[in-house]
Amino acid sequence: MMGQGTSKYRKIMRTPQTGENAGKKLWYATAVSDREMSFEDFVTHISEHNSPYSRGTIHGVLMDTLDCLKHLILDGKSVRFSDLGLFSIGMTSRGEVSKEKVTAASVQGVHLIVRNTKSWSNAELKKLTKIVAYDDYTTGAEDGGGTENTPSGGGTSQGAGGETNKDNGGTSQGGGGTSQGTGG
Repeated sequence: MMGQGTSKYRKIMRTPQTGENAGKKLWYATAVSDREMSFEDFVTHISEHNSPYSRGTIHGVLMDTLDCLKHLILDGKSVRFSDLGLFSIGMTSRGEVSKEKVTAASVQGVHLIVRNTKSWSNAELKKLTKIVAYDDYTTGAEDGGGTENTPSGGGTSQGAGGETNKDNGGTSQGGGGTSQGTGG
């Protein structure tokens, strides 16, 4: 059973280009990841949580798991990883004028898709986290800062990138995969 965590947000201004708020400058909360845990630190974290397995055993099992997961996904299989999610591969493609013109050359990229499960649903995750302003959490300040020029606002988005947005604490995952909504 997961315990309650603390999710931080930063306040950013955006101007939506479509929808009922198109052209309006509005303030939004966007998730902030204020720290990144390395794989080795994650292995240590697991081994220190009353695990009967050594750090080395956990490391080996996780490395083999990642290798197998990658192999299966690249072979076109969807892999349900317990309650974590369903992992699969997705593609981005250039549009062609006819069905016959669609070939492997039309594929512009591949990306990882992770679909959450019921126990990791947006509603369940919201129940399990305390939501606080990032600046309130770190400094006690009231203004969250940020503007529409803040690309990811410190959250996690999926697109063509692959770089870490160090200024805002967020990441951009390559490929344009599936992103999960907020709330319900």
